[in-house]
Amino acid sequence: MPSPTPNATFARAESSANVPENAPKSFAPGSGRLLYIEDNPVNVLVVEELLATRPQLSLICEVDGARGLARARSMLPDLILLDMQLPDFDGYQVFERLRADPVTATIPCIALSANAMLEDTRRAQEAGFLAYWTKPIDFKAFLQGLDEFFFRPALNEKTIKPAANPGSST
Repeated sequence: MPSPTPNATFARAESSANVPENAPKSFAPGSGRLLYIEDNPVNVLVVEELLATRPQLSLICEVDGARGLARARSMLPDLILLDMQLPDFDGYQVFERLRADPVTATIPCIALSANAMLEDTRRAQEAGFLAYWTKPIDFKAFLQGLDEFFFRPALNEKTIKPAANPGSST
């Protein structure tokens, strides 16, 4: 199958000081804090390994919606990666609670799910998710999407484009 297109283009403020040689062109050092709310330890391990290639980003993981909500409130991450099938709440319920809390209402959230139907993507976008990424994670598209969010020049608007090849892993 063909390689996917970038998942998204994101708005992000940044600085150009102390740019590592191998970093994406517009790297903003030390600015990346991610919260991954996921109950599957294999998926957590995959994301941890992928983020090991981006040492500028820090990752905290929580195993259910209640813990994820509490962590989001205390941590105030730059981005939340949210599994849509958690043991206590579904991803939409977690997202609704994040949006209802003034402290977490503006934190960007990306949905992650094994459900790869067009309707799933559409529903997540209509709910207000920044993007909808499918599992198994496409490693290249995942990292490209994070690079777009954290390391590209700031844009006036966020433009979301789902991967052209949802669910493939490369």
